[in-house]
Amino acid sequence: MRNSRPIHLVLLVAAVAASLTAVVAAQQGVSDDVDGYFSWTRLNPQRNFIESAHPAPKDVYVNDAGAQNALDREFPFAQGTVFVKEVMDDDGLQVAMLPSMRKVADFDPDGNDWQYAMFERQDDGSFSGEWVDVDSDMHAMCSSCHANAADTDYAFLTYMLSPDAAD
Repeated sequence: MRNSRPIHLVLLVAAVAASLTAVVAAQQGVSDDVDGYFSWTRLNPQRNFIESAHPAPKDVYVNDAGAQNALDREFPFAQGTVFVKEVMDDDGLQVAMLPSMRKVADFDPDGNDWQYAMFERQDDGSFSGEWVDVDSDMHAMCSSCHANAADTDYAFLTYMLSPDAAD
């Protein structure tokens, strides 16, 4: 009987290499402050299927600047906070878009200084998009919706467990 361990090891190494390649490819075309978001704090305990402006399955991440505020529900968020919503394609197999928001001092005082971006997957697997100016149509659309979350500093947190649920 032949030892099948080397074949399993080769398959495992190939799977890990493919996963790393997919992660690197997924990051091409996003801004530096969004790159690597998948290593940040994931705010939803399981994939989020809540209907929203982004109705596909999604996960929400926040960088270190805003993680503790989000977890403790203490507002406002610090300058430099960045949220990334990882929205999956219809099949749930790959990331289709990365709607993002970041807190930038004096960017939009009427909208608590949040700036918005949409990074969308291209045919080659990279992403395309950019942070938009306060006078853009996209900013108007995003900020008008996020104004409905003014009590939580314009960040929707309904997908998170409540702080009391952990007790």
